[in-house]
Parts: sequence; C-alpha cells; structure tokens
Amino acid sequence: MFNAKSLRGRILNRALHHQHARVYNYDRTTVYGSFPAPSKEMSLKFLDLVHWDKGGRIYTYVLTLDGQWRFTETGKEFGIDMLSKHTMHSDVNIYIAFSGEFFIRRLKTPHQSPDEPETHPPAEIDGGPPSDQPPQDPAYYALVIDNDSGTYRPNPKLLPQLKEFLQRNLPGIKIQTLDCTADQEKMDKMKTEQRERKTAEGEGMQFVQDSDGDISSSDEEDLDRVTGTKTSKKEKAKKKARQPKTKLGEWVQGNKEREQREEDDDMAGTRNGPP
Repeated sequence: MFNAKSLRGRILNRALHHQHARVYNYDRTTVYGSFPAPSKEMSLKFLDLVHWDKGGRIYTYVLTLDGQWRFTETGKEFGIDMLSKHTMHSDVNIYIAFSGEFFIRRLKTPHQSPDEPETHPPAEIDGGPPSDQPPQDPAYYALVIDNDSGTYRPNPKLLPQLKEFLQRNLPGIKIQTLDCTADQEKMDKMKTEQRERKTAEGEGMQFVQDSDGDISSSDEEDLDRVTGTKTSKKEKAKKKARQPKTKLGEWVQGNKEREQREEDDDMAGTRNGPP
C-alpha cells in the first residue's frame, strides 16, 4: 500500500491520496486562525472543534512529523469510509509521529482525576451536555487518547512523551493515555461507553463508502469488533481477490468507452470536414 507495487496496492494508494486531497481541500470556506502560544483560549478552541463532551464522539487521529494534528470523527457509521483510515490522514506517509483514537470526557469537578468514575460519559452530570451548555473551563475536561492504530501501532513506551506534548499544547485539559495492548480491557470499556452515549444522544447518521474507496484488513477487523460480527478468512480472501479484478474491470471498461467516443468523434470530423 505504501510503496504501491502490487495492483491492489496501487489502487488503494491512489484511493487514499484522492480521499486525503478531498478531505484536506482548503478553499475560501476554510476557517483559519492562530495562537501566538498555547493558552486557555487555544484549549477552548480545540474543545469546540471536537464538540466538547457532546454525543459520545470518538476521533481517529494522526500526529505528523512536522507537528500537524489531523483528526476526524470515527465510529461504526464511518467503519467503511476512508475517514476512519490513519493512512488517509497521513496521506500514505510511511513515517508519522503518533496515531490512534481519542475522545473527550467531562469531569464533575475541575480538580477531579479522569480515572474517577463520575465523568460524562458514562455518568449523567449536571452543568453540561446534553441538557446544558458545556462549562467554559478546560479543567473540567479530560482528553483520553491511545495508540490504537492497526496500520502504524505506535510504540506504547512513547505514550508519556505524547502526554507531555499534549499537556504543553492544551493547557488546563487533563490528558489520559491508554496502551491499546496493555490497557485493552479498559480502553474497550470506555469506548463502549462512548458508543452507548452516542446512541442515546447522537443523530444516528450513517455514512457509506465512496465509490473509489477501499478498506484494509485492519479496518475490517475494527468494524467486526465494533459491530460484533466476524468475517471469515475465506470471505476475506474472496474479497481481496475480487476487489482488484473489479477495479481493473472498471478501468478496462472506462478505456473502451473512451476509445469508442474518440473513434466516433474522428468519424464525425471526417464527415463534416472540408471536401
């Protein structure tokens, strides 16, 4: 996929580049802004971007080597869409600084630890979503972030450096890191709580895969885990064998149609040309 050597790799590589260009297509509608240094206002802007603690959202993220933090909302409804791909966010770069998933929890008090049980979600806590406006103090929020990326799987030993980096750039917000292997049970429990809250508060939107999209085996495994289904090895093998043929067939058919149009245009030009 990264080197695009095989037919399947070339197709997936091109699709990921195309999707990246569409998602990160900066134009006149793009909102720009900057902060001279990390500040409370910067932390509040981040919380606003991720909708505070509303709706139990989970985000897929990539932190690039030049310090760009790219993320989009993910979930079961995005499970067959390229928005869930770390490789899409990285523009199919082989090397990145970090990747995984994160979500926001609101604390009952600004002095509370994110490890304490009374957070929203899963608990119902007054003074914020879904009934009230979110508190405008970063100290009420915890950013829970992991290295759950089937493609890159960052070294868990570097999670303390990630925590330090985020604490420095998002002052006031409490940072909790999870190792997707060592903390898998805890991570799965917290993400299940997020999904349950999303079902209770969310809009129930469904997104489908783009016609030029594709998903990797790691994404299929994530989707199986979320939906509680299981794709057999035989079915996966058939799918892998069928996808390149389908894409190749579409490419061949497209070439035939284009050649036919050119031939028709040539004939029309011969009939309408000078005597």
